[in-house]
Amino acid sequence: MRNKFGFTQRFNPTFLIFLSVFLFGGLSSYAQEMKVMSTDSLSVKSKSVTVNPVAAQENDKGKMGDMFVHPFLAHMALPDPPGEMSLRITPFQQRQDSAVGQDLAIHIEAGLLPGLGIHIRSDGIKTSPYAEVMLMYSFLHDATYNNGLSVFGQVGLPTGPAKSNSLKYLFGFSGRLTAPKIVVIDANMHINLADKKAEYESSFVFKASEMFYPELELRGEITQNETSLYSLIGLKFRIADEMDIGVGIQVPITTAREYDTQALLTLGIAF
Repeated sequence: MRNKFGFTQRFNPTFLIFLSVFLFGGLSSYAQEMKVMSTDSLSVKSKSVTVNPVAAQENDKGKMGDMFVHPFLAHMALPDPPGEMSLRITPFQQRQDSAVGQDLAIHIEAGLLPGLGIHIRSDGIKTSPYAEVMLMYSFLHDATYNNGLSVFGQVGLPTGPAKSNSLKYLFGFSGRLTAPKIVVIDANMHINLADKKAEYESSFVFKASEMFYPELELRGEITQNETSLYSLIGLKFRIADEMDIGVGIQVPITTAREYDTQALLTLGIAF
């Protein structure tokens, strides 16, 4: 585990839990507000436009809701529409040599404005040195958000065993490609100029049925001295329209690694 290198913990990891709960509650209220505004707007329009319920239902199925479960850990490449948000909670067990430990990953995403969203993520509140707060803007996408490109800016907050209390600033770009009812591919690249490194990740979420979603994730880092790559293979079960659970295993492919294996259990909720 990372903290075997003697890093001192600058923040209590429970700080991130309280921060996430606070932000999730605030964003939930904002999302409900946006939904009410959207509903009011639609009700005004409905006075002059007749809506075909069958056509509307088919149109909804063409959106991300047709596929959708989120990845285990990777960022989505496009922001959520305004008034929508999601929460992913992923406890995992991590092994390196004979050392075994448990941790918890948290990921919150919310749509703020058309084309603009916020992501808050920690890959491990005890072992990950930094938590991420990202603003993402999609400058090109189709009407259903099935395909598109985004840019983002990110701040890393030292919430774990970090060497210092300094913030980290990153920027990057991401993209999504969808084969309807088959697979959704999200990929992104984070660039850290100060540390002269890049972080990359991609997810491939396949639709086997209305309930089963096999998934592959690839992630890693490129530095001046080495390149790391990890693969995550998992299966998600869609237990309700906006809820899923999943199990997965993540292992390093390269000799450069921070752990040998991760066994993950995840719960995803969207509304």
